[in-house]
Amino acid sequence: MTAKDNYSFEPLGTVDTATPVAKAVPTPTSNATAPESYYTEDVEQPSTTAIIVGCGIVGWMIAGPCLAILTALSGIYAAEKNKGPIGDSTRAIGRVAAAAGKKAREEHLLCKIKEAIGSIFTKKKCPHCGNSATNQGCAHAATN
Repeated sequence: MTAKDNYSFEPLGTVDTATPVAKAVPTPTSNATAPESYYTEDVEQPSTTAIIVGCGIVGWMIAGPCLAILTALSGIYAAEKNKGPIGDSTRAIGRVAAAAGKKAREEHLLCKIKEAIGSIFTKKKCPHCGNSATNQGCAHAATN
């Protein structure tokens, strides 16, 4: 032990137990952070169809058509009956599926898919000569 190490481990006396360690428990500044308020907030509820489609797609991606049917049916059951995290996750999947469906309607996705598939099986007519043309155009258009 050196001269700088002047430590002592002797008791100082009795500790006053009447003095409280903490006087008050701090409360949250807003109720939005409380877990109970998370489940009582008014959130847009997805439709039953959106939940079935969303959960079915998730099941299809994971294990194919058999699990797709099972997850679609269990997803709607969980969304209606379960107020905990499982029900919340199925409702969230339903909200995502509903948003995707709304965006697909806005972009006319079904019409675009029909046109794309139809263009594969139909040949275009040349506006100059009326003959069927390939994707590069016809020989008549190249000579003019």
